[in-house]
Parts: sequence; structure tokens; C-alpha cells
Amino acid sequence: MGDWNYTNLWRTNYEAREVGAWGASMLASTGVQVLTGMPMMPYLITMGVQAGFALSALPRAVRVYRAKKSLLGSPLSFTSIGDIAKIVEKHPDSFYYGQAFQWRQQHGQHAFELQSRDMSAVLGKKGLRDPNVKGSRWIHGLGMVEEEECLRPAGMRDIHTLVTGTTGAGKTRLFDLAITQCILRGEAVIIIDPKGDKGLAETCRRTCALMNKPNRFRYFHPAFPDESIRLSLTRNYGRATELASRVAVLMASESGDPFQAFAMMALNNVIQAMLIIGELPSLLSLRRTLEGDIPGLTIRVLTAYGRMVRGEKVFDAAVEQACATAKVKNPEDKAKALRKLYYADLIHDAPNSDLEGLLTMLEHERAHFSKMIAGLLPILVMLTAGRMSDLLSPAHTVDGTDAYQDFSDMNTVINGKQVLYMGLDSLSDPMVGSALGSLALADLASTAGEIYNHRLPVPVNIFVDEAAEVINDQLIQLLNKGRGAGINLFIATQTIADFKARMGDESKAMQVLANANNIISLRVLDTDTQEFIAKKLPMTRYKYVMRTQGNSAGEGGVITGGNQGERLMEEEGELFPSALLGNLPDLEYLAIFAGGDVRKGRLPILNFQSK
Repeated sequence: MGDWNYTNLWRTNYEAREVGAWGASMLASTGVQVLTGMPMMPYLITMGVQAGFALSALPRAVRVYRAKKSLLGSPLSFTSIGDIAKIVEKHPDSFYYGQAFQWRQQHGQHAFELQSRDMSAVLGKKGLRDPNVKGSRWIHGLGMVEEEECLRPAGMRDIHTLVTGTTGAGKTRLFDLAITQCILRGEAVIIIDPKGDKGLAETCRRTCALMNKPNRFRYFHPAFPDESIRLSLTRNYGRATELASRVAVLMASESGDPFQAFAMMALNNVIQAMLIIGELPSLLSLRRTLEGDIPGLTIRVLTAYGRMVRGEKVFDAAVEQACATAKVKNPEDKAKALRKLYYADLIHDAPNSDLEGLLTMLEHERAHFSKMIAGLLPILVMLTAGRMSDLLSPAHTVDGTDAYQDFSDMNTVINGKQVLYMGLDSLSDPMVGSALGSLALADLASTAGEIYNHRLPVPVNIFVDEAAEVINDQLIQLLNKGRGAGINLFIATQTIADFKARMGDESKAMQVLANANNIISLRVLDTDTQEFIAKKLPMTRYKYVMRTQGNSAGEGGVITGGNQGERLMEEEGELFPSALLGNLPDLEYLAIFAGGDVRKGRLPILNFQSK
């Protein structure tokens, strides 16, 4: 559309009427020639002129017709895993996002015009809203003739993707499509799903099975312990303080809360002591120790450490003498006797600051200690109650010996390029689900740090549905710095307000949103979310025709006049009107990829029944 050209395609198709009129005229001329015997030359000249006018109007008539017809949109499309495999094989360096076209100013112009019109007036009965279709199909119809496979560089996944969409808009189907491609690429995939969507888990299972690698799929769900693997979320860490902060951060607290700081210190002291004697900390062992087994841990640690420093016979004799002197009657008395022996003897030749933290806790007044960790113990109890202790605290040691064969952890999943589905069952137990998700993300952040420091990165695809339910500082760190470790994050939410409510701080929520360079929005009803997405797009200018009319009267009302006019006007508007985000049909999206590439697309439904 030029600066001075303006064509409204949604009006009555006058060009079609013109073609029809010239066609009727040609028929009439033929009839006259046949009935009257008119000379052939005038007849041919007349027919040529009429045909010329008809043919000149025909392309414009077809353009208006096709534009209106495309507004009907298209029905749902389906694809098979075989089709996806062909796309992955044909385009190994690209990632497929369904069918789409590039949204440009001309599409915004057409949307601007149609928003002020009744679709039934444009399309007749076909324009009436179908009660079985959510949303307006005409939005995608604006570029239907330009639609093609939406392929984006696969490497751009490492700058992360934010998916927004209300309930039932198609977020899970988008995850289906993306996860299937990642599995077919032979990459590690980790799905954190608070609601525990069975279809999503089945997609992962079937895709692995169709690749003849069913063992790649790993399933974790607290509601189905018999089908679930045992998953340790405390096995991977670089320093003991990482593990302590991973658990302590689950406490609901304000920044700088002394109770959280004390809980972290207590956890760190216990973890450091366990590592001295080769015990790999688990949620269950941490709970047991903090609930009352600090003397028992002290005895085990000091015995092992003393034997290492002095030798078994010498140290055991010293312990026996110390216990006799102190008249030991219970484990707590023995622990205190060993503590006294450490400060009287071992500290001079082999001081150990990691051990001394535990000894300080031993002398802490028990009632006060219980009050200081009162916010931590309920969390540990939740995560170790009943079958949860088997699922999250499988018996294992530092040398990697596991009590369960069906055991895994994040490092194992990544190294083995496995597909881990974590259903959190948040609908039944939101507190445990949220804690599980936060622990998993913290474990992933620690693993990513180890990869970044010591290994070559490989693609690790992390999909987090309903991300606001599990978001924590570690997820922000993954968004911020995970790229160097090969982390590709796909996070889905219904509204940006979910992040603000969860984080309790708008600036923290914006950290999450600002680190996602690719944004895919399905239907969203929240106006703040609509505006957030629309503001990512540049403003543009839209044309419209202003019609005016007026009249005037001279002195005495004798001389009167009138005028009518049309003016081609412009006004500023959004490249994609934000209100239309609330009218998108299921499985249709607006994507803003890194670099300002705006696509209007639709997703196919993955059909495993298709051959």
C-alpha cells in the first residue's frame, strides 16, 4: 500500500459486479449480432472493448474475493510424529513452530479496519460466530495465503522462550510439539509440570518408544509412587553451602530473615559433618538429624575423625577413658564427652572447622534450637512423609552405591540424554508440589554451574508449565546464565501477574520476563499481559478515510450551500492490536522471536494414531 493509495478490501465487491455487467453486455452484443445480422467488424470491436474492461476489473475482483474468503480461517490441523521426524531430519539446524506467516504493517492495517466492522456484514451468514470455535479465525486469515512452515534457528532456544496463554488455549500442545522435536534430536529433556498432565507424559513415553529407546523416558509423580522412579534432588552440588541454601530457601520468609539464616547454618553444619564420614545427605537424613539425632551424628563423625587422626586403637582407648570420667549414661552424654576430647586433644594437631560447626550446635540450648528451626522442619516433614521418603531420599552413599536400581538425578538425566517428566501433583498438594518444583530448579541450577565450570555444554531442554508455582531465584539464575551451560528454557504461564504474586516483588518478576528473548502468546484474557506483549512491538501508523459533509446559509437565508468531502487520514496504533490477543482461537499464537521477527501462527495437534 503506497503513501497515497488506499483500498478497503472489506467493502462490497464492486469489481465483481463490474465484471458481471461487462459479461452481460458481451452476451447482449452477441445476441444482437445473431438476431440482426450486424456486420462482423463492429461486433468484434465492441466485444474487444467490453472484454478489455471486464479483464481489467477481474484481478481486483478476485483480490477482494480471496481476501474475504481467507477470513474464514482454517480448521484444526493434525500431524504425526513421522512428519515431525521428517522436518527434524530435513532441517537439523532449525526448530519447527507450526505454520505461520510474518505479521507486517499491512496485516495490522487490515485488522484495524475489520475491528470496526461486523463480520456478518463482510461475509454474510458465513461471518456469524461459530459457538464451537473459541476466538476469531479471521485474524489468522489475514495472512493465510502467505502461510508456510515456521522454522527458526535451533540455536536460538538458548535465549529462552516465554509462553503465555489462558486455560485451554494450547500451551500443552505447544510443549508437545517442542518436546517431541527435542527428543527426536537426541537431546536431554526435563519437564516440570505442576498439574501432572497425563497427555504430556504420554507424548514423552510414546516418542521414546517409537525411537526404540523406551528406557530414555523417566517418570516421576508423587501420586503414583509404584510407577515413579526414585529421584534425588540433593545429590548434585559443588559446595555444602549450595545444598543448605537449596533447602533453606523453601522457608517462607522475608529477605534477611534471621530464622532462615539460622536454618541454613544448621543445615550446613549437618551436611559438612555427613560428608566427613562419607554419608551423602538426603532430605530424610537431614530431617532425622535436626529432629534429635545431632548427638548420634556427632558420635559417628568424631569417632571416624579421631580414628583417622590418632589411629583406631589409640583413639578408642581415649574415648573409653573419657566416657568413664564423664560417667556417660546416654548418647548425648557420650557426644559431649567426645566433644570435650576433640577440644582437649585433636584440635591441636588436626583442627577441622567443618566439624566444629556441629559441635557448636551440640551445645546449643535444645528448646531455643527447636524454635529457630521451627520453619524448616515442617518442610522437611512434608518432603519425607510416607512414600515421599522413598521417592526423594533413596539410600545412597558418596561412592554412588544406590539402594534402588530405578534411581536417577539431574546429572544422570543430562549425561544420559534422558527424558525426565516430573509431575508435581500441585492440585492435590500445592505446598509439596511447589517445594518439589523449587528443589528441582535449584538442583538444575547447581548442575548447570558444574557443566559451565568443568564440561563442554550440550543442549538441555527444560520445560516448566505453570512456572509461577515453582519459580525461585535459581530459575532466574538459569534464565540469566544458563546459556553457557547449554540450558534451553521454555516457561509457560497464564498471566504475568502470576509471577508478581509469587515473587512478591514486581522487579523480580520483570527479571524473569526480561530474560526470555522469545515470546509466544496464545489466547490471553488478562489486559496487563496483553499490554505487556503489545509493548514488545513497535508502533505503526494506520490509514483511514474521513468523510465530511456540511452546509451553509448566507444572509437572510436566501443563499445556501453545501459540501461533501473525503480525507485520507493516519493515526498511530499497535502493530498487533493487544485486544486481539484475547480473541485468538485455540492453538493459534502470536510469536515475537529475538530480533523483532513477528509471526502469526497456528499449531498442529500431534496425532500418534496416524501412520
